[in-house]
Amino acid sequence: MDYQVRKIPSYRVIADSGGSRYRFFCDLSGAAVCTTNPIRALTADEELTLAWEREGKERFNMCTRCGKWVCNAMYNADVLECVDCSPWEDPPRFCQECGAIISKSETYCPKCGALLRYGGT
Repeated sequence: MDYQVRKIPSYRVIADSGGSRYRFFCDLSGAAVCTTNPIRALTADEELTLAWEREGKERFNMCTRCGKWVCNAMYNADVLECVDCSPWEDPPRFCQECGAIISKSETYCPKCGALLRYGGT
C-alpha cells in the first residue's frame, strides 16, 4: 500500500450544550454518513477520537487501495476498495496471476483459483 492512511474521514464539529457533536462525511460522495451524540473530553483531539471510535468508524469502509473512508454505497465490497479504485462496472477480463482470459463474471480464476480483482488490477 503506497497511500497515506488517514485515521478518520472529513468531519465537522457541531457545538452542543452537552458537548461537541461530530458529523462525518464520505470521502468520495461528500454525503453526511453519521452525526454523533454529544461527546465531552478534556481536549478536542480526545473528543474527536472518542466520537470516531464509538459512533463513526462502524459506518464507514476504508479502501485498501487509496485509503479513503467511504460509505457503503461508494464501496465495492467484492474487492474491499472504493468505487473510484474498483468500479462495479469494470469486471476483470483476465487473471492477474496466470493471465487466463475471463469470459464471464467470476470471483476466482477458473484456471488457477486466484481471487480476481476489479478495475484491471
